[in-house]
Amino acid sequence: MVYVPFLAGQLLTAELLNERLVEETMAWTAIDDIGNFATNYSAHANTPMLRKIRLLGQERWEYKGRISIVAGSLTANVDHTIFTFDPGYRPTAEHGWSVCSASSDFFPVRLTLQVAGTLKAGVPTEAGNNANAILLDGMYIDAPI
Repeated sequence: MVYVPFLAGQLLTAELLNERLVEETMAWTAIDDIGNFATNYSAHANTPMLRKIRLLGQERWEYKGRISIVAGSLTANVDHTIFTFDPGYRPTAEHGWSVCSASSDFFPVRLTLQVAGTLKAGVPTEAGNNANAILLDGMYIDAPI
């Protein structure tokens, strides 16, 4: 079905534009309300969150916030499960990102979200095992289902 945000001759208002172009289908929700952290990983004061929006008729899931890591837990060259999303918050295909972390000698963290709902993280050898946080800002999935 073709997305048609307005009817011909329809009066356009700022409120109508907001409703039709960007629609929030799920408000920002703390991820620990919709899943579980693995041992050694937790929500930071800058709470990790997910929201669902519809952008020009296309579903998008957006993430933000910070996940805390117990020092030494994110060892290099290992795929660590850090969180598992409940059903309903899992994509139908795997997605991956390179994101910022704290104390990883400026090396990014590789994050993948599996169809089983597991969020996995890994760092290269050069990053060591000192990372103490992962930033989710800027992560999103278009057409997750």
